[in-house]
Parts: sequence; C-alpha cells; structure tokens
Amino acid sequence: MLRKLVLLIFIVVGASIGIFLIPELIGLFNFNVPEIVSNPYVDGAVGIIVFFLLFYWLVDRVVEWIIKGEKRLLNISLIDLISATFGMIIGLMIASMISLIFNFMGFPFLKNTVPIILAVVLGYLGFQVGIQKRGEILNLLPERFQSSKRKSFEFPKLLDTSAIIDGRILSIVKCGFLDGTIVVPQGVLDELQLIADSTDGIKRDKGQRGLDILNALQETGHTVKIVPGNKSIKEVDQLLVAMAKDMNASVITTDFNLNKVCQVQGIQVLNVNDLSEAIKPVVAQGDKMLLNVTKSGKEEDQGVGYMEDGTMVVVEHGKKYINKQIKVEVQSILQTSSGRIIFTKKVND
Repeated sequence: MLRKLVLLIFIVVGASIGIFLIPELIGLFNFNVPEIVSNPYVDGAVGIIVFFLLFYWLVDRVVEWIIKGEKRLLNISLIDLISATFGMIIGLMIASMISLIFNFMGFPFLKNTVPIILAVVLGYLGFQVGIQKRGEILNLLPERFQSSKRKSFEFPKLLDTSAIIDGRILSIVKCGFLDGTIVVPQGVLDELQLIADSTDGIKRDKGQRGLDILNALQETGHTVKIVPGNKSIKEVDQLLVAMAKDMNASVITTDFNLNKVCQVQGIQVLNVNDLSEAIKPVVAQGDKMLLNVTKSGKEEDQGVGYMEDGTMVVVEHGKKYINKQIKVEVQSILQTSSGRIIFTKKVND
C-alpha cells in the first residue's frame, strides 16, 4: 500500500513538472510544436514518463525512508510531537511571509521554486527547534494545559550512575533529607546493567551493588520513577544534562566532570561528596574524644585511628594503644588536598 502511495506521488510530481516546465522550455528555445500535442495533458504525460525514467530507482528507497521516519515518529512522545509541529508551523509561516516578496518578482523560477525550498528548509528547522525547546514552549502554557507527565515530577532529582553505585544516597533518602521525585533515566539503568555484566570482577561488584541500591531505594517508599529519556542520546552524561534542562530538575551525582558540566549549563547539582564534606563533625583544638587506635603511624611511636567520616587522627605516643579505645585531645589540625589530618595526644579518662 505504501509503495502504491509513493508511485502516486511520483506521478503527481512528474505531471506537475511536465505541465509547468515543458511550456517554459518550448518558449525558451522557440520550438515549433503542433497544436495537437501542445496541451497540458500531453505535457503532463511526458513529464510523468521522463520523471519515471530518471527517478524510478528511488521508489524503494523512498519507501524505506518513510518507514524509518514512521518508526522514529512512533518513538517520539506526544508532547515532543506537538512541540515539533508548533515549531514547524512557525517555520512555514516565516517561509510564507518571505515568499510574498518573490511573488512580486517577474521571474517564474523564483516565484515557483524558491518558496518551496524555503518551506522545506524553514519547516525542518522549525521542527527541530520545536523538539529542542519543548520545555520552554510548555512553560509558556498555563499550568492546567501542561502535560500530566511534567506535573507528576515535583521537584525532580535525576540520579546519576555514580551516585547509585556510591550508595550513600540510600541513607540520605531514608533520613528524609531529600524531597521530590527521584528520576532514573533508562540510560542510567542500562549503564548499571552493563557494569554488572562486566568481565572485570571489581566493575561487576560495583554494578550489582548499584542495582541492589536502586531496588532498596524503591522499597523506601520514596517516589522513584524510571523513565525512557531521549533514546537518540546514547552518552549518559549528555542525557542527564538534556533531561535536567527539559524537566527543570537537579542532578544527584558524585562525578566531578558531570558536576562541572552541569554548573556550566546552569543546572543545580546535588553532589553527595559535597554533602558528606559539609556534615563532617567540626573539631577544634582542645576538643576531647574517644578513638580506636587501629595501626601505627609514619613517625616513630605514633598511633593512627579514624573518625566515623574517615578523617585520619594521629595520636602522639599512641603506638602502644593499637587495637584499644583511648581518650584523646586535639592538638592541631592539618588541612591537605586529600582531606584533614587531626593530631592528638592521649589524656586520662
């Protein structure tokens, strides 16, 4: 059926070209043509024959292109399709206004050809701009006309693969410090599955841990939604940035590079590492605390222990207290590029 439709289009195009172009060519080259064949029906038939001789080989390819286009349209959401159509209409309106200028010119070629080219080019550009700017187009509409999909994502938070594998997001959600809907793009889930299927043992463990964390997140009762995202974007970081712009969402991540890209794009980033750094216990000189000494230090007779957040604590003359819990007093704090080091000495209980 589709092939017959394409053949019909070819017939219409060939006939149109013959009817409009053959008289122009006859007048241009001053051919003497008998009156019996000088009529639109003959011109149309000649145009169809010539067009088929030249372009019949394109019929099957056009059918394939239409089928591929149909599949792509079916994969586009209704909201995207409406936005793209709106953009295409704007493009066609601009093309029509420009075409009015050429209607006042005396050249038939300009009047009949340029408007078609403008309609195709500007219509296509409008279609693409409509898809890319669908979020801004929807924001122009009153709230009651906006899609239920957009309304359903209140204060959306897009979850990155690195934040899922990190695992601390689960504790943050359980404590109730995160509001809004947690959105996991299908691309992130696919990346997790790919890591979990890796032949590398370390990567495989990380991927499986990430899937377990995601399952645990869904069991917390917090709203967690897995959405398809944009299938045309294969790279996960690009997908997260595009979706964050479209949904006006924040991105939860521990990835340094994604953090920087989002900041450049004006997207709010919730970095789990920054949160962890912010809630570290504040320790000042003279404070006292209990510490488990776990190993010896670099210097002679030093002992080393760690606070709950992982901060290294060095105990003067603490080597003899390894595997014991002692009370220490903070003497000084050294801030390095890799974190803080707290220097202490043992005090009496």
